[in-house]
Amino acid sequence: MESDPVREYGDALAAVTVTRRGRPALEGLRATLPEQLPLVVVDTASSERGGDAVRLPEDVGWAAAVNRGVAGLAREVGWVVLTAPGVRWRPGAVDALRAAAVRHPRAGLLGPAQHGATGRTGGPVPRLRDAVRGRIPGPAGPGPTGWLSSAALLVQRSAWDSVDGFDARYLDGPGGFCDIDLGDRMGRAGWLVVFVPDVVIDVEPGDTIVDGHGILEPHAAGLHRFVRDRARGPARALAALARRAL
Repeated sequence: MESDPVREYGDALAAVTVTRRGRPALEGLRATLPEQLPLVVVDTASSERGGDAVRLPEDVGWAAAVNRGVAGLAREVGWVVLTAPGVRWRPGAVDALRAAAVRHPRAGLLGPAQHGATGRTGGPVPRLRDAVRGRIPGPAGPGPTGWLSSAALLVQRSAWDSVDGFDARYLDGPGGFCDIDLGDRMGRAGWLVVFVPDVVIDVEPGDTIVDGHGILEPHAAGLHRFVRDRARGPARALAALARRAL
């Protein structure tokens, strides 16, 4: 039996998305992904059985659900497209992100510009004092940045493994502190987070994942966790401020 988790994978590609109680429908997403790209669907708060989805009876949140989907992928899969159900991938977008990964071999995360997104989609990782005050810098500039929204993201799986994926304690969704935390930990582990604005995807209005359907905690709770985990000594007083922020 291997004592360590697998850290080396093949070059195959798969996509992972998350739904809640089987909604929203995924025909639009499937139609825009490359034809041969396998799509793993993790359905949370699901009362159904069987089918081709990974069904979780509890609403565990975006981060934990994505972790579950990635963990079940075959060893041949070394690259993962994370995608919210309401994302529409323009022709060639996935291939263009793969090409950008060749130019940035230390890239753990690569993300496109998101046309139609209404929330934050990326930027530098906020300093703790700024985070406490709700000052999240952005948007991201071309090239290496601090974090990117997981609504549309290409992930190098070995990089993902090196930081154990998302922190499942975060119960928000794409564009929230689960993404900021992931980008920060990727950077600390020596990986790059790369914004590729020449690649563009579209976000359908009312996407129930991006717009907050199924989010289990307020923004301030994720902010407090982000600050508390990073504060040291007297700086832990920032965590108390974060609890009252926003």
